[in-house]
Amino acid sequence: MPRIIKFFETTLRDGEQTPGINYFAEEKLEIARALADMGFDTLDCGFAISGEPEFEAIRLIARNVHNAEICSIARSFPADIDRAWEAVKDADHSSIHPFISTSPLHREAKLGKTRAEVLELARTAVARGRQYTENVDFALEDTTRTEHDFILEVVGAVVAEGVRFVALCDTVGFALPREFGQLVDDVRREFPGVHISAHCHDDLGLAVANALTALQHGAERVDTCFNGLGERAGNAATEDVVMAIRTRRTDLDLDVRVDTTKIIPTSRLIARLSGMQPQWTKSIVGANAFAHGGGIHQDGVLKDRRTYEIMRPEDIGLPPSELRMHVGKLSGRAALNAQLKELGYDLTPEQLARAFPLVKHVLGKKKVLEEMDLRHCAEAAINPNPIANLDELVAETSEVSE
Repeated sequence: MPRIIKFFETTLRDGEQTPGINYFAEEKLEIARALADMGFDTLDCGFAISGEPEFEAIRLIARNVHNAEICSIARSFPADIDRAWEAVKDADHSSIHPFISTSPLHREAKLGKTRAEVLELARTAVARGRQYTENVDFALEDTTRTEHDFILEVVGAVVAEGVRFVALCDTVGFALPREFGQLVDDVRREFPGVHISAHCHDDLGLAVANALTALQHGAERVDTCFNGLGERAGNAATEDVVMAIRTRRTDLDLDVRVDTTKIIPTSRLIARLSGMQPQWTKSIVGANAFAHGGGIHQDGVLKDRRTYEIMRPEDIGLPPSELRMHVGKLSGRAALNAQLKELGYDLTPEQLARAFPLVKHVLGKKKVLEEMDLRHCAEAAINPNPIANLDELVAETSEVSE
């Protein structure tokens, strides 16, 4: 049986740290319900100590979302941990997640603390959290730039205090997959019973690769954000990790308990409330993720979708009506014919042969081919006499488009 991967879904916290995003409490609740309904294990709902509005938003989620664990993060200070617990204590399932920077750069430039001081703060943070709940996780911020022996010291200290999950963090997206996999191996070898969560950022475009590598090396949980949101270049994208595991579950010997058919609706909800649309070529949820523009690709997909699609659009909640066959300057007759049929035109081979150069000519004058352009080309191919020449057609379609 494949090993089931857990998720620490952090769209509501690390995702909201994306510059330009500011969720209101009711919006956070709406997103939390959507994530919980998909089946994510733990929702990282925010930083309770950061202010009263954030505290109240977390508490609102804790009191109204019953099908996921509700978590607040905290610095490794008593006041932070106490405030985090106050925010989540009313949840059916709750946890708190203190963290501290461990790398030399962070210790010196950000914290102004020695190794010994950081070690003691980490230990006492978990100990204090355990006074409230057994569900205390701990993150080593900037793990991948931390001395190897100090990583093991900190992990040993928090394990001794009864930590549930240890999050190894590639906070600045610095690690290569082989390095991150080795780190997981080393921690597991030193502490055989430890539960590891992988927190990966995408500064070098390696977040998902690092997360998957960590899971292959024995990490049990992964921290992710929908639509790849997060600080700077974002976190490992939730949808990417979910579908990579689901699509390659036999090879990875891993699986997820997530309703993948809700990926698109949830992605669009988050895009709407955050005001940030995924780039068109974003994997899984981008507008072009299942669109085809080249003639060879279009011909293959029209014959058998599996030629160029390794996932079924309907498995992520994309209605068949939204499958996109983009007619552009590199498209072939098969794609044009399919697109015209969707618009209600069933052209004969002769009519299609007349329509094809008309479309190409229009695309030589306009960057974007709109529905009305296609309709004009189809009508001109069916009834060629009313159109005197191609330039008149372009002028006519341009006028309608405006």
